[in-house]
Amino acid sequence: MKKIILILVSVLVINACTSTKNAPFNEVEASLNQKYGALSNEYYKMLENPIVEKDRRSILNRFESFRTEVRDLKKNRKNPSSNETRVLNSFIDKSSTNIQYLNDLGE
Repeated sequence: MKKIILILVSVLVINACTSTKNAPFNEVEASLNQKYGALSNEYYKMLENPIVEKDRRSILNRFESFRTEVRDLKKNRKNPSSNETRVLNSFIDKSSTNIQYLNDLGE
């Protein structure tokens, strides 16, 4: 019985490690929406108050990290559909706009 369970677990681990399929895009999009929403909320809260340089840099770094994450996702997707590309590009554009505004605030 132990051998059967061990073999079953081994097969499951091997399948999980060698899977070449992309994560379902709707899950990826939902995760990105959640991350961008949280970042945007912090960004707008920061704009409502007098802007502190430390806070501006912190939000700026987080937007840059988010944009890099989305670019990496876009690069690593296998056979992306036009809709996937459009959605990922929109996240990159929104992040870039916020980054540009934060850079302008620092000048």
